[in-house]
Amino acid sequence: MCRIPASLFTLLCASLALPATAQADRRSFTRTYEYTTMPQGQTELEIYSTQSVNRFTEASPRAFELQLEIEHGITDRFDLGLYHVFKQVSAADAMASQAFHFSDLKLRGRYRFAERGELPVDLLAYLELAKEFGEGVYEAEGKIILARDVGQVLLAANLITEVAFGPDTTETEVELGWAVGAAVEVMPALRLGVETYGGFEAAEPGELAASVGPTISWASSGKLWVAGTAGFGVTDEADRFSGRMILGLDL
Repeated sequence: MCRIPASLFTLLCASLALPATAQADRRSFTRTYEYTTMPQGQTELEIYSTQSVNRFTEASPRAFELQLEIEHGITDRFDLGLYHVFKQVSAADAMASQAFHFSDLKLRGRYRFAERGELPVDLLAYLELAKEFGEGVYEAEGKIILARDVGQVLLAANLITEVAFGPDTTETEVELGWAVGAAVEVMPALRLGVETYGGFEAAEPGELAASVGPTISWASSGKLWVAGTAGFGVTDEADRFSGRMILGLDL
């Protein structure tokens, strides 16, 4: 049996119990955006790692996605972020496999309309523009982000609209979606919660992809925070499992 030295166990407990410095863009969820923007002049690096499996069979493809984001506060209420997205797919069928490659470039902005708690419901607007590498395919994604703090419980809901267009698309595609999360602050460094997310094409509303799963967020007393979600598909169109972790580092 593996025994943890008492000194190491004490240090671990202390790191969880210590008040965590308020990280600029700490996340409680990995799919649901909260009511936050980077403060003016501050910069953060975020690394997204996502692994998904469509079905729990040996033949089912396994997908991996890596996103590297640099975000910077233009003002205290408005920030910009630049993503570089990389993808890989492993499948029994060689035709379905994809080597690790650069997929697309994304630019996004967020704007807060007031300070936290000033309005009955905190309101934030999110706009993202993306370009697929090597193809004439563009995507525009808008989010209305609603949030509210109720004691130690944080509530957030995202209403999402995504439009794909460009010369290499057969038609303009519109997708509607959502992400909703609730988290409780167990201690300043640790938050536990749950979130649900999904979407559907506007032309085919019956083909709904929906997932739900637990979340965890931990922040050190310095500049580092980590958030994770284990998402499980609850409809046939969703991946059976999709795990995502985000690591954030204030620069």
